[in-house]
Order: sequence, then structure tokens, then C-alpha cells
Amino acid sequence: MTTTTAKAAALSVKQQDSILDATHRINIWEGAIRSGKTIGSIVRWLMYVRTAPAGPLAMIGKTRDTLARNVLDVIADMNPAAISYTRGATTARILGRLVHVIGANDARAESRIRGLTLAGAYVDEITVVPEAFFTQLLGRMSVPGAKLFGTTNPDTPTHWLNKNFLKKERLPLDDPDRPDLISFHFNLDDNPGLDREYVRGLMAEFTGLWFDRFILGKWVAAEGAIYQMLDEAKHTARAPDPRMWRRGWIALDYGTSNPTHALLIVLTAPVIEGSRIVVPERLHVVSEWRHDGRAAGQLTDAQISRKLAEWAAPLIEHLPDAPATILDPSAASLRVQMRSDGWPGLRAADNRVDVGIRAQASLISGGRFVIDHEACPHLWDEMCGYVWDDAALERGEEKPVKTDDHGPDAGRYGVMAARPIWRQWLPDLATSSELPNAA
Repeated sequence: MTTTTAKAAALSVKQQDSILDATHRINIWEGAIRSGKTIGSIVRWLMYVRTAPAGPLAMIGKTRDTLARNVLDVIADMNPAAISYTRGATTARILGRLVHVIGANDARAESRIRGLTLAGAYVDEITVVPEAFFTQLLGRMSVPGAKLFGTTNPDTPTHWLNKNFLKKERLPLDDPDRPDLISFHFNLDDNPGLDREYVRGLMAEFTGLWFDRFILGKWVAAEGAIYQMLDEAKHTARAPDPRMWRRGWIALDYGTSNPTHALLIVLTAPVIEGSRIVVPERLHVVSEWRHDGRAAGQLTDAQISRKLAEWAAPLIEHLPDAPATILDPSAASLRVQMRSDGWPGLRAADNRVDVGIRAQASLISGGRFVIDHEACPHLWDEMCGYVWDDAALERGEEKPVKTDDHGPDAGRYGVMAARPIWRQWLPDLATSSELPNAA
């Protein structure tokens, strides 16, 4: 019996199942550290190398050294005869096949695989690989039957791997946007060979974000995220029946070359079962409209006003009263245009960032602010990725990074405009001297 076979015999049920099921073009093992995902992926990769179609193979890590530590050395431990590799070299021999060993730690890495026509690839820690490189890698896997195998620990929910690949695995099999992909989620319980004392020590080493990611294997927002409390299970919901909409606000962040992002936020009636309130009154973002001038060409104020009206008209007819329209304070020219077009209830937004973020965070924590993330995908992604500016924090200032912030800004404008509603939910915040007395 070979060393590899002996190892395979000791594999957990989860590892064995993943090996048998990893027959797709893209096969990803993701989850907690020390959960057995790397061993399972390596065994499957060695099986593939032995039977892969003719053509070059590649193994990729953030650097060649990290790939060697995480994967190549493990192969050598499992079966020394299976691999011939000199540390730092650009190629290895694995089961007699030539394998390119590639580091992909920056944007220039994409050029390292140009010209290759690959029959297969293994990627260690996919989330640390640049998206452009991964896209190029898939394009280079053009040999019929080529497959990719890879591992990763979770990252932010809006990471390109999660958004563009793992989440799309949930799409129906016949959906043209669904990639030929399978993923395997691992947690510590999936590695029964771990010593229990070691597991307890490991769990004690990580707290907060890192505990959620590395121990529980969750895709959660990074440290420094402004809305760290966001949880897809708690803070997203499909828009309720329009008969439950009591009041509405259209909130808009304005851009010319940058995106213009509008949201419809509605106050929804509580859901009551018997004498118990199952779902309280809350602010629900039910729709978004967005135009990226840089990507799709700039619009005039008149065009924005017209397109906003086309988007809003079928929605606001469900409201008992016309919604207030809250505009970015910098949108003076658009405000003039919309006023001439007959938009009712136009108001400039309260743009105090710190106060607005505090109010919105309190509503989110209390379950009083939710998003229809299927109808508002841009908003949800930007809320999850909305982070504090590290350089500003070092100066003692609390400022968000001014990138991909148009949805959060619009949401903040709407929240501040809805203060007459949430002051009864958050009385301490509502009476703060930092907030205006005017509704």
C-alpha cells in the first residue's frame, strides 16, 4: 500500500465525499482552518494529475514559497516518490507530469500564465489571488476536460470569489449564469482526527471576525467594516406585500462620472400572530436604481430625472402618500431639474456622516433596517464592504473609505429623513444633541 493510499484510507467521510464529487470544471474546498479541506483537495488533485488529459498543468499560490509550505511539502510528506521539486523552482514533477509552479501575489501575475494552454490547475488560497489572474487562469484552461481544484478560507461576503462563483452555485442547473462548479464547506468537526485539546486551544486563539472566519468558516465582513453586524440571515428579506407599505422615501446619491444610486425605502407594518408581534415595524429597502456614468456613459440631469421617474412610478403607486425625495446635497442642478419636472417632496439630505452611520448601525443592530438584497444587489454588496479609512483612523478621524460608497450614502440619507419614525424605536439616539430637532 502506498503512502497516499494509506492516507486516503484514514480520510473522513466529508473528505471522501468531496473527492468523489469533485468532477466539475471548478472544484473548491472552503471553510475553517485545520478542517481537512487541504488534504481532501490534494488527494483529488493527485488523482487528477495521474489521469488528466495531455497538456501543461499548473499549481498556484500567493507565492511559490507559500504554495510549497501549504501544498507541495504536504504532497512530499504523503508520498515522497510522487513529487520532485526544488524550492523556488518554477516547475515541479508530480507523478511524472510537468507542473508549472506560479506565484500570483499581485496584478502582474496575470502575465505569468499568458500563452499557456492548461489541462488543469490547483490553486492554494484562492481568495488571495487577484481576480484578473483567476479569470485569466480559467480562460487558459482550454484543453478539453480541463479542471481546476482549489482551497480557501472564507473572506468578506462581497469577495469576488464568493459573489461571482460560490453564490452562483445556488442557481438552477439550467441557468446560463451558473458555472460548472461544486464547492465543499468544511468546519472543524469535519476533521475528526484533530486532538480535542488542540481544537480547544485553536478556538481560544481566535476571536471576533477571525473566529467567525477561521473557526466557524463563515464569510463575514472584514475587521474595520462599518456595519460589522450585517448578517444575511437577519438583515435581508424579500420586499413584503405592498399592502404593508405605510410610508416611503426615495433617497439618492448623485454622481456624474461616478454612479448615481437611488433607493426606495418603505416603512412596513408589523407582522402580528395572535397577540404577538412576530416582525416589528421596520425600514425596508425594496428597490434600487443605479447608473454608472463611467461604465455606461454620462446622463444629463434631465435624463436622470426621467429614468428615475420611470423606475419609481410603478413602485410608489403602492404607497398611501407620495414619498419624500431626499437628494444628495451636492445635487443642486439635479434638484432644479427634478423640481421643474414636478417631483414632489424634494429635500436636501442631512449629510452628517458620523451621525447618519450611527443611526443606521443602531437600526441594523435592532433588526429595524433590512434590505431586499435580490432587488438591491449593489446596495447589499456596498453595505457589506463599507469600511473605515485606516489612514483617517490613525489621525483619530472616523471616515469611511470613499470607494463604492454610493449605496450606503443613499441609505444613510433615507435613514436620517425617516427620523420621525425611528425616534420611537431608538429614543436615546433620537434625543441626542447631535441630531436636528426638525423632522
